[in-house]
Amino acid sequence: MGIVEVMNVTKKFPSSNGEVVAVDNISFKVKKGRVFGILGPNGAGKTTTLRMIATIYRPDSGRILVDGIDVIENPNQVRKRIAYMTQEPDLSPALSVRDYIIYYFRFRGLSKREARQRCDYALKTFNLKEHAYKKPFQLSTGLKRRIQLACVLLSNTPLVFLDEPTAGIDPKSKRETWKLIEEMVKEKGMTVLLTSHDLYEVEYLADEVLIINRGRIVAQGAPSELKERFGKTLRVVTRNPIGDFERLKRTLMELEDVKGVNPISANSFEVQLSSLDNPLNEVLQATISQELEVIEIFATTLNFEDVYLNIIDVGGEVDGETQ
Repeated sequence: MGIVEVMNVTKKFPSSNGEVVAVDNISFKVKKGRVFGILGPNGAGKTTTLRMIATIYRPDSGRILVDGIDVIENPNQVRKRIAYMTQEPDLSPALSVRDYIIYYFRFRGLSKREARQRCDYALKTFNLKEHAYKKPFQLSTGLKRRIQLACVLLSNTPLVFLDEPTAGIDPKSKRETWKLIEEMVKEKGMTVLLTSHDLYEVEYLADEVLIINRGRIVAQGAPSELKERFGKTLRVVTRNPIGDFERLKRTLMELEDVKGVNPISANSFEVQLSSLDNPLNEVLQATISQELEVIEIFATTLNFEDVYLNIIDVGGEVDGETQ
């Protein structure tokens, strides 16, 4: 059993043009102790999905279990098992860093003594001691995010939601934050649901990724698996310059396994493929037919960002998600 099980879930919202299907009959599981990334363009359905898991929205149909508990039948029990880091820092302007952290843990049900002890540990672990008595207006965006992160990762809940955890943070602090997330996941054995527009962050942190577009799941797997499945390309180098690239592209796009053709330089181009099994010779022959002399042709692997964009552009593969 996964810590999160989403089964045939659909969610619709009213609009001026009638109902809009935000999430369209999706199903997936999240294993315990993993970082699970949920990706998709704006309006894809990922936020709606997260909010249903967190009991903020109610599914129109289907079922969601968190730690074996139904989100509709026992929402309060589900909320006790999750901690949610919102995209925007929500620190109280009247409270110091120390007071805010203590207040957060008191709100989660800890005694005064336990909350103070947990706060001291948070200040030390997340390098916040020197900022303990500062107010939010005295803090950078990166420090505010670190305070949020300290609260949710030390909540001792089995499931943590991180929504753009490093948004607005400088590159050095971002790397430090990633390491903290890694350490906490290993130490506490928690499961993290991660959403981020930083695809390098997702590739670095996530054990598994779910990609959603237009309300349906279009791909799922480890980042390395998705790169292997969707990142197949050929790089072709010709001796003579490519005079009419558009004509060459039209010829190559007629081949069954070719998904895209992009120029690299005056005498080289890249061919995106759905498979590397057969098309190498076909690409070679099609290129030669355009009176181009091929001097080099080899397979390459796209980076995760390019793979993600290819998946979104192409459409769908697995099953299942808008808003």
